Amino acid sequence: MTKYLELLEKQRTTLLKETEHLTTNQYNLVPPGFNNNIIWNMGHALIVTESLLYSKTPFEIPIHGFDIEGFKKGTKPELAINDHGVSLIRQSLADTVTLFKKLLKDTELASSQISQSDPLHTLISEKSLRFMLFHEDMHFAKIQQLLLYV
Repeated sequence: MTKYLELLEKQRTTLLKETEHLTTNQYNLVPPGFNNNIIWNMGHALIVTESLLYSKTPFEIPIHGFDIEGFKKGTKPELAINDHGVSLIRQSLADTVTLFKKLLKDTELASSQISQSDPLHTLISEKSLRFMLFHEDMHFAKIQQLLLYV
C-alpha cells in the first residue's frame, strides 16, 4: 500500500505545483469542447480517491469545508468555486496521503492483532489502489489539457 500512497503523494505534489499560479477564474474556466474545468477535476479526483481509500476501512472520510456533492461521479461544474473553495480543495489534495498514513500508523498495533482471515487484514485491495492511481492519472491528464487554455 505504501508504494501507491507515495505515488499518489508525488503526483499530487506535481499537480499542486503546476496549478499554484492560476487565478480563480482560470480554475473555473470550461473551454469550448470540454464539460468540466481544472478545479472540478481536482475536487473530483480528491473525492473519488478518498472514497476508495476509506470505503472498506474503519476510518471516517474527512469532512471538508466545501460541498463534496458537486464533485461526485456523474457530476459536472454547476457553479464557479470561489477563492476559499479553491484553497480548501488544494489543501485537501495536499493533506490526503499524510492524513491516511497517520491513520494507518495510529492503528498499526491494532492491525497487527488482526488475523489473516479477518476482512480488515487487507484494508484496501491492490486492485482498488491501482484504479485509484489510474483515475488520478486520467484527471491529471485532463488538467494538463485544460492548462493549455489558461
